[in-house]
Amino acid sequence: MSVKKLVTVGASSYTGNYLLPRMLRNWEEVNPDTEIKLEITDSEDVFLQVQDGLIEVGLIGACLESENVEAHEFTQNDQLILIVPIGHDFADRGEIEIDELRGEDFVLREPGSATRMWYREAFNRFKLTLDDLNVVAELDSHPAVITAVEAGSGLAMVPRHAADDALDAGRVKELRIRELAPMTGSLYMIWPRADSLSPQTRQFIDWLETERSSRPLRH
Repeated sequence: MSVKKLVTVGASSYTGNYLLPRMLRNWEEVNPDTEIKLEITDSEDVFLQVQDGLIEVGLIGACLESENVEAHEFTQNDQLILIVPIGHDFADRGEIEIDELRGEDFVLREPGSATRMWYREAFNRFKLTLDDLNVVAELDSHPAVITAVEAGSGLAMVPRHAADDALDAGRVKELRIRELAPMTGSLYMIWPRADSLSPQTRQFIDWLETERSSRPLRH
């Protein structure tokens, strides 16, 4: 029995939970001799693991910089939206002003999350900081954040695709923030800049590039 070749891929929460799983089935069909080990953590941690040579390729939602890491824009990320519990005072309003978030119970992603970086920067443009929110929890995945909102713990900013099921089932409500244009970012594929990639990792990177070019990756 032959031993499968291994490619370890680091991925941020949105990428690892929603984007990559529906792509990897195609990889497995054409590369049955190569196993993909997917490690899901936040964008900053994936970046540091690639920089330190612990993993060979990562997909993250923030363009972090290092002379030791090659980064290429992979695709556009999902739109960030504000979700609120069904019983919240805002739930039936449809739209709020950003200043109304001050003092509201809020569920955050953990430090190092690209999602957190995006909305922190957007809020800061309107002189709203995370310290102005009543942070009740910092969680390490979008499903955990959405579950907390469903339970009434507070408001949260999440990718729309991650919240689709909860929105469709009526377990949370989406609100627009009047001052903010739709928030989207980019996903980046990263690998060590030194020419030390294994053949199977180089093959996987080339395959991802082909998949990106041949089919839409956004939901």
